[in-house]
Amino acid sequence: MKALIFTILIMLFIIIIPSYTSYADIVFPDYVTVGTVAGYSVITGYYSNSLDNGIGAGLFFFVPFADWGMINNSLTYSRFTLTHSSNSTMQSFGITIIPSLYFTIPYDVTLYAGAGFCVQYHTLFATNTGVNDATYKSGIAMSAGIAKGIFPRTLIATECTYLLSELSHKKFQNIVICMKAGYQFALHQPLYYIAKEAETAKIHEKRIEHLYNCGTEYVQKKDHVQALDCFHKVLSLKPDHKNALHYIASISLALEQYNSALVLLKQHREFEALPLIANASTYIAHAEMLLQQMKMKYTSEILKLTKMAIESFNKKDYDNCIATMNVVLVIDPDNDVAKAYIVRSKRIKETMQKLQ
Repeated sequence: MKALIFTILIMLFIIIIPSYTSYADIVFPDYVTVGTVAGYSVITGYYSNSLDNGIGAGLFFFVPFADWGMINNSLTYSRFTLTHSSNSTMQSFGITIIPSLYFTIPYDVTLYAGAGFCVQYHTLFATNTGVNDATYKSGIAMSAGIAKGIFPRTLIATECTYLLSELSHKKFQNIVICMKAGYQFALHQPLYYIAKEAETAKIHEKRIEHLYNCGTEYVQKKDHVQALDCFHKVLSLKPDHKNALHYIASISLALEQYNSALVLLKQHREFEALPLIANASTYIAHAEMLLQQMKMKYTSEILKLTKMAIESFNKKDYDNCIATMNVVLVIDPDNDVAKAYIVRSKRIKETMQKLQ
Protein backbone atom coordinates (compact mmCIF):
# COMPACT_ATOMS: atom_id res chain seq x y z
CA MET A 1 0.00 0.00 0.00
CA LYS A 2 2.85 2.39 0.85
CA ALA A 3 4.47 1.65 -2.49
CA LEU A 4 1.21 2.39 -4.31
CA ILE A 5 0.77 5.70 -2.50
CA PHE A 6 4.38 6.59 -3.29
CA THR A 7 3.81 5.83 -6.98
CA ILE A 8 0.69 8.00 -7.12
CA LEU A 9 2.53 10.89 -5.46
CA ILE A 10 5.41 10.62 -7.93
CA MET A 11 2.98 10.58 -10.87
CA LEU A 12 1.25 13.69 -9.58
CA PHE A 13 4.63 15.36 -9.15
CA ILE A 14 5.50 14.60 -12.77
CA ILE A 15 2.19 16.00 -14.01
CA ILE A 16 2.51 19.27 -12.12
CA ILE A 17 6.10 19.96 -13.17
CA PRO A 18 5.87 23.44 -14.75
CA SER A 19 5.25 23.12 -18.48
CA TYR A 20 5.57 26.76 -19.48
CA THR A 21 9.14 26.24 -20.74
CA SER A 22 9.28 25.00 -24.31
CA TYR A 23 12.63 23.29 -23.73
CA ALA A 24 10.95 20.73 -21.47
CA ASP A 25 9.19 19.06 -24.39
CA ILE A 26 9.81 15.35 -24.91
CA VAL A 27 9.57 13.66 -28.27
CA PHE A 28 9.35 9.88 -28.58
CA PRO A 29 9.23 9.54 -32.39
CA ASP A 30 12.68 9.60 -34.03
CA TYR A 31 14.54 9.62 -30.70
CA VAL A 32 15.98 6.78 -28.60
CA THR A 33 15.88 7.36 -24.85
CA VAL A 34 18.67 5.85 -22.74
CA GLY A 35 18.91 6.15 -19.00
CA THR A 36 18.99 4.65 -15.53
CA VAL A 37 16.24 3.07 -13.51
CA ALA A 38 15.84 2.44 -9.77
CA GLY A 39 12.91 0.68 -8.19
CA TYR A 40 11.24 -1.17 -5.38
CA SER A 41 10.02 -4.74 -5.92
CA VAL A 42 6.94 -6.04 -4.12
CA ILE A 43 6.72 -9.85 -3.95
CA THR A 44 3.19 -11.20 -4.41
CA GLY A 45 1.62 -14.63 -4.68
CA TYR A 46 3.30 -17.85 -3.49
CA TYR A 47 6.64 -16.32 -2.44
CA SER A 48 5.23 -13.32 -0.57
CA ASN A 49 5.80 -15.13 2.75
CA SER A 50 9.25 -16.44 1.82
CA LEU A 51 10.96 -13.38 0.38
CA ASP A 52 11.07 -9.81 1.59
CA ASN A 53 10.43 -6.98 -0.82
CA GLY A 54 13.58 -5.90 -2.61
CA ILE A 55 15.29 -3.04 -4.36
CA GLY A 56 16.86 -2.85 -7.77
CA ALA A 57 18.60 -0.69 -10.35
CA GLY A 58 19.69 -0.84 -13.94
CA LEU A 59 19.44 0.64 -17.40
CA PHE A 60 16.48 1.24 -19.69
CA PHE A 61 15.90 2.04 -23.37
CA PHE A 62 12.87 3.50 -25.14
CA VAL A 63 13.16 2.63 -28.84
CA PRO A 64 10.36 4.04 -31.04
CA PHE A 65 9.08 2.26 -34.13
CA ALA A 66 6.14 4.57 -34.97
CA ASP A 67 4.47 7.82 -33.88
CA TRP A 68 2.36 5.77 -31.49
CA GLY A 69 4.54 2.80 -30.47
CA MET A 70 7.91 1.95 -28.95
CA ILE A 71 9.88 -0.91 -27.38
CA ASN A 72 10.38 -0.45 -23.65
CA ASN A 73 13.56 -2.37 -22.74
CA SER A 74 15.34 -2.67 -19.42
CA LEU A 75 18.31 -4.50 -17.94
CA THR A 76 18.04 -4.62 -14.15
CA TYR A 77 19.55 -6.12 -11.02
CA SER A 78 17.37 -6.80 -7.94
CA ARG A 79 18.21 -8.09 -4.50
CA PHE A 80 15.89 -9.85 -2.02
CA THR A 81 16.40 -11.35 1.45
CA LEU A 82 14.71 -14.45 2.73
CA THR A 83 12.02 -13.69 5.30
CA HIS A 84 13.24 -16.24 7.87
CA SER A 85 16.96 -15.89 7.22
CA SER A 86 18.62 -12.50 6.96
CA ASN A 87 21.88 -14.26 6.05
CA SER A 88 20.43 -15.64 2.83
CA THR A 89 19.75 -13.52 -0.23
CA MET A 90 18.35 -13.96 -3.70
CA GLN A 91 19.66 -11.87 -6.54
CA SER A 92 17.88 -11.47 -9.82
CA PHE A 93 19.24 -10.23 -13.14
CA GLY A 94 16.47 -9.46 -15.57
CA ILE A 95 15.90 -8.37 -19.14
CA THR A 96 12.46 -7.12 -20.15
CA ILE A 97 11.29 -6.32 -23.65
CA ILE A 98 7.85 -4.71 -23.74
CA PRO A 99 6.22 -3.33 -26.93
CA SER A 100 4.21 -0.33 -25.77
CA LEU A 101 1.71 2.21 -27.04
CA TYR A 102 2.11 5.84 -26.05
CA PHE A 103 0.31 9.13 -26.46
CA THR A 104 0.74 12.68 -25.20
CA ILE A 105 -1.85 14.52 -23.11
CA PRO A 106 -1.94 18.25 -22.23
CA TYR A 107 1.00 19.77 -20.36
CA ASP A 108 3.40 17.63 -22.40
CA VAL A 109 2.81 14.51 -20.32
CA THR A 110 3.23 11.19 -22.13
CA LEU A 111 1.43 8.03 -21.05
CA TYR A 112 2.56 4.59 -22.17
CA ALA A 113 1.58 0.96 -21.54
CA GLY A 114 2.31 -2.45 -23.02
CA ALA A 115 2.91 -6.17 -22.56
CA GLY A 116 5.90 -8.32 -23.46
CA PHE A 117 8.27 -10.88 -21.99
CA CYS A 118 11.12 -11.10 -19.52
CA VAL A 119 14.13 -13.33 -18.93
CA GLN A 120 15.38 -13.62 -15.34
CA TYR A 121 18.51 -15.19 -13.87
CA HIS A 122 17.98 -15.97 -10.17
CA THR A 123 20.81 -16.81 -7.76
CA LEU A 124 20.24 -17.93 -4.17
CA PHE A 125 23.16 -17.56 -1.76
CA ALA A 126 23.41 -18.64 1.90
CA THR A 127 26.11 -16.68 3.76
CA ASN A 128 26.62 -19.18 6.62
CA THR A 129 27.06 -22.27 4.47
CA GLY A 130 28.41 -20.69 1.30
CA VAL A 131 25.88 -22.69 -0.72
CA ASN A 132 24.43 -21.06 -3.81
CA ASP A 133 22.08 -22.08 -6.59
CA ALA A 134 21.11 -20.42 -9.88
CA THR A 135 18.44 -20.79 -12.53
CA TYR A 136 17.22 -19.11 -15.73
CA LYS A 137 13.53 -18.48 -16.20
CA SER A 138 11.43 -16.62 -18.74
CA GLY A 139 8.03 -15.07 -18.22
CA ILE A 140 5.63 -12.31 -19.13
CA ALA A 141 5.87 -8.63 -18.31
CA MET A 142 3.27 -5.85 -18.34
CA SER A 143 3.97 -2.20 -17.64
CA ALA A 144 2.39 1.23 -17.59
CA GLY A 145 4.06 4.57 -17.00
CA ILE A 146 3.97 8.31 -17.24
CA ALA A 147 6.81 10.53 -18.52
CA LYS A 148 7.55 14.26 -18.44
CA GLY A 149 10.32 16.41 -19.86
CA ILE A 150 12.42 18.43 -17.41
CA PHE A 151 15.37 19.66 -19.49
CA PRO A 152 16.15 19.69 -23.25
CA ARG A 153 15.83 16.10 -24.49
CA THR A 154 15.73 14.86 -20.91
CA LEU A 155 12.86 13.09 -19.21
CA ILE A 156 11.84 11.42 -15.99
CA ALA A 157 9.25 8.68 -15.75
CA THR A 158 7.38 6.70 -13.15
CA GLU A 159 6.53 3.14 -14.13
CA CYS A 160 4.77 0.16 -12.64
CA THR A 161 5.70 -3.29 -14.03
CA TYR A 162 4.18 -6.68 -13.29
CA LEU A 163 6.51 -9.68 -13.80
CA LEU A 164 5.41 -13.32 -13.84
CA SER A 165 7.90 -16.17 -14.17
CA GLU A 166 8.71 -19.49 -12.47
CA LEU A 167 10.90 -20.39 -9.52
CA SER A 168 11.14 -23.96 -8.20
CA HIS A 169 8.04 -24.95 -10.18
CA LYS A 170 6.02 -22.21 -8.51
CA LYS A 171 4.82 -18.90 -9.90
CA PHE A 172 7.19 -16.08 -9.03
CA GLN A 173 5.30 -12.79 -9.16
CA ASN A 174 6.52 -9.34 -8.31
CA ILE A 175 5.42 -5.76 -8.96
CA VAL A 176 8.20 -3.29 -9.62
CA ILE A 177 7.59 0.40 -8.95
CA CYS A 178 10.43 2.44 -10.38
CA MET A 179 11.71 5.84 -11.38
CA LYS A 180 13.48 6.38 -14.69
CA ALA A 181 15.65 9.26 -15.87
CA GLY A 182 17.03 9.36 -19.38
CA TYR A 183 18.38 11.37 -22.27
CA GLN A 184 17.03 11.28 -25.82
CA PHE A 185 19.37 10.66 -28.75
CA ALA A 186 18.44 11.50 -32.34
CA LEU A 187 18.01 8.63 -34.78
CA HIS A 188 18.56 10.74 -37.91
CA GLN A 189 20.81 13.41 -39.37
CA PRO A 190 19.98 17.09 -38.60
CA LEU A 191 18.64 17.69 -42.12
CA TYR A 192 15.93 15.10 -41.46
CA TYR A 193 14.63 17.03 -38.46
CA ILE A 194 14.86 20.36 -40.29
CA ALA A 195 12.74 18.93 -43.11
CA LYS A 196 10.30 17.39 -40.64
CA GLU A 197 9.93 20.67 -38.74
CA ALA A 198 9.29 22.47 -42.03
CA GLU A 199 6.63 19.89 -42.91
CA THR A 200 5.05 20.25 -39.48
CA ALA A 201 5.06 24.05 -39.84
CA LYS A 202 3.40 23.73 -43.25
CA ILE A 203 0.67 21.50 -41.82
CA HIS A 204 0.26 23.98 -38.96
CA GLU A 205 -0.21 26.88 -41.41
CA LYS A 206 -2.71 24.87 -43.45
CA ARG A 207 -4.66 24.16 -40.28
CA ILE A 208 -4.73 27.88 -39.45
CA GLU A 209 -5.80 28.76 -43.00
CA HIS A 210 -8.56 26.14 -42.96
CA LEU A 211 -9.96 27.39 -39.64
CA TYR A 212 -9.78 31.01 -40.79
CA ASN A 213 -11.58 30.22 -44.06
CA CYS A 214 -14.27 28.34 -42.13
CA GLY A 215 -14.67 31.38 -39.88
CA THR A 216 -15.13 33.75 -42.83
CA GLU A 217 -17.69 31.37 -44.34
CA TYR A 218 -19.65 31.48 -41.09
CA VAL A 219 -19.38 35.29 -41.15
CA GLN A 220 -21.01 35.29 -44.58
CA LYS A 221 -23.75 33.04 -43.22
CA LYS A 222 -24.02 35.38 -40.20
CA ASP A 223 -23.50 32.45 -37.82
CA HIS A 224 -21.58 34.44 -35.23
CA VAL A 225 -21.29 31.56 -32.73
CA GLN A 226 -19.49 29.22 -35.14
CA ALA A 227 -17.45 32.11 -36.56
CA LEU A 228 -16.17 33.08 -33.11
CA ASP A 229 -15.33 29.44 -32.37
CA CYS A 230 -13.22 29.19 -35.55
CA PHE A 231 -11.42 32.48 -34.97
CA HIS A 232 -10.63 31.57 -31.36
CA LYS A 233 -9.15 28.27 -32.59
CA VAL A 234 -7.04 30.27 -35.05
CA LEU A 235 -5.73 32.37 -32.16
CA SER A 236 -4.94 29.25 -30.14
CA LEU A 237 -2.57 28.27 -32.98
CA LYS A 238 -1.39 31.77 -33.88
CA PRO A 239 -2.15 34.37 -31.18
CA ASP A 240 -1.11 37.35 -33.34
CA HIS A 241 -3.33 36.54 -36.36
CA LYS A 242 -4.49 40.08 -37.24
CA ASN A 243 -7.57 39.18 -39.30
CA ALA A 244 -8.87 36.75 -36.68
CA LEU A 245 -8.38 39.38 -33.98
CA HIS A 246 -10.25 41.92 -36.13
CA TYR A 247 -13.21 39.59 -36.68
CA ILE A 248 -13.42 38.66 -33.00
CA ALA A 249 -13.44 42.35 -32.02
CA SER A 250 -16.07 43.19 -34.66
CA ILE A 251 -18.35 40.28 -33.75
CA SER A 252 -18.01 41.04 -30.04
CA LEU A 253 -18.99 44.67 -30.70
CA ALA A 254 -21.95 43.50 -32.80
CA LEU A 255 -23.12 41.29 -29.92
CA GLU A 256 -22.90 44.21 -27.51
CA GLN A 257 -24.90 46.42 -29.87
CA TYR A 258 -27.50 43.72 -30.44
CA ASN A 259 -27.97 43.15 -26.72
CA SER A 260 -28.26 46.91 -26.14
CA ALA A 261 -30.85 47.10 -28.92
CA LEU A 262 -32.92 44.36 -27.29
CA VAL A 263 -32.93 46.35 -24.05
CA LEU A 264 -34.11 49.46 -25.91
CA LEU A 265 -36.88 47.47 -27.62
CA LYS A 266 -38.17 46.32 -24.26
CA GLN A 267 -38.33 49.98 -23.27
CA HIS A 268 -40.28 50.74 -26.49
CA ARG A 269 -37.46 52.88 -27.87
CA GLU A 270 -37.54 51.31 -31.33
CA PHE A 271 -36.01 54.20 -33.26
CA GLU A 272 -32.99 54.29 -30.95
CA ALA A 273 -32.58 50.52 -31.33
CA LEU A 274 -32.73 50.52 -35.14
CA PRO A 275 -29.15 51.76 -35.88
CA LEU A 276 -27.72 49.28 -33.37
CA ILE A 277 -29.64 46.41 -34.96
CA ALA A 278 -28.45 47.53 -38.39
CA ASN A 279 -24.82 47.44 -37.24
CA ALA A 280 -25.24 44.04 -35.58
CA SER A 281 -26.95 42.57 -38.65
CA THR A 282 -23.58 42.38 -40.44
CA TYR A 283 -22.60 39.39 -38.27
CA ILE A 284 -25.75 38.16 -36.50
CA ALA A 285 -28.52 36.36 -38.37
CA HIS A 286 -31.19 37.11 -35.74
CA ALA A 287 -30.32 40.82 -35.95
CA GLU A 288 -30.71 40.68 -39.75
CA MET A 289 -34.17 39.07 -39.41
CA LEU A 290 -35.21 41.63 -36.80
CA LEU A 291 -33.94 44.47 -38.98
CA GLN A 292 -36.04 43.35 -41.96
CA GLN A 293 -39.14 43.06 -39.78
CA MET A 294 -38.62 46.58 -38.39
CA LYS A 295 -38.02 48.03 -41.86
CA MET A 296 -41.36 46.67 -43.04
CA LYS A 297 -43.07 47.91 -39.89
CA TYR A 298 -41.70 51.47 -39.97
CA THR A 299 -41.62 52.22 -43.71
CA SER A 300 -44.76 54.30 -43.26
CA GLU A 301 -42.96 56.36 -40.58
CA ILE A 302 -40.28 57.71 -42.94
CA LEU A 303 -42.16 60.97 -43.71
CA LYS A 304 -42.82 61.59 -40.03
CA LEU A 305 -39.17 60.96 -39.11
CA THR A 306 -37.94 63.20 -41.92
CA LYS A 307 -40.09 66.09 -40.69
CA MET A 308 -38.80 65.58 -37.15
CA ALA A 309 -35.21 65.66 -38.39
CA ILE A 310 -35.78 68.84 -40.44
CA GLU A 311 -37.36 70.52 -37.42
CA SER A 312 -34.28 69.63 -35.40
CA PHE A 313 -32.10 71.07 -38.13
CA ASN A 314 -34.04 74.32 -38.16
CA LYS A 315 -33.66 74.51 -34.40
CA LYS A 316 -29.91 74.01 -34.86
CA ASP A 317 -30.05 70.67 -33.02
CA TYR A 318 -27.73 69.08 -35.52
CA ASP A 319 -26.93 65.98 -33.43
CA ASN A 320 -30.59 65.01 -33.18
CA CYS A 321 -31.03 65.73 -36.90
CA ILE A 322 -28.17 63.36 -37.77
CA ALA A 323 -29.43 60.65 -35.42
CA THR A 324 -32.99 60.81 -36.79
CA MET A 325 -31.85 60.84 -40.42
CA ASN A 326 -29.66 57.80 -39.70
CA VAL A 327 -32.80 55.98 -38.59
CA VAL A 328 -34.42 57.00 -41.88
CA LEU A 329 -31.43 55.56 -43.78
CA VAL A 330 -31.70 52.30 -41.90
CA ILE A 331 -35.31 51.97 -43.12
CA ASP A 332 -34.64 53.46 -46.56
CA PRO A 333 -30.90 53.33 -47.44
CA ASP A 334 -31.47 55.29 -50.71
CA ASN A 335 -33.25 58.26 -49.13
CA ASP A 336 -31.52 61.30 -50.69
CA VAL A 337 -33.13 63.82 -48.32
CA ALA A 338 -31.70 62.04 -45.30
CA LYS A 339 -28.25 61.86 -46.88
CA ALA A 340 -28.29 65.56 -47.74
CA TYR A 341 -29.31 66.72 -44.26
CA ILE A 342 -26.69 64.50 -42.62
CA VAL A 343 -23.98 66.04 -44.82
CA ARG A 344 -25.20 69.59 -44.15
CA SER A 345 -25.43 69.00 -40.41
CA LYS A 346 -21.92 67.57 -40.21
CA ARG A 347 -20.46 70.48 -42.22
CA ILE A 348 -22.15 73.06 -39.99
CA LYS A 349 -20.84 71.25 -36.87
CA GLU A 350 -17.31 71.23 -38.28
CA THR A 351 -17.50 74.96 -39.09
CA MET A 352 -18.78 75.77 -35.60
CA GLN A 353 -15.96 73.78 -34.02
CA LYS A 354 -13.36 75.68 -36.06
CA LEU A 355 -14.82 79.01 -34.99
CA GLN A 356 -14.73 78.15 -31.31
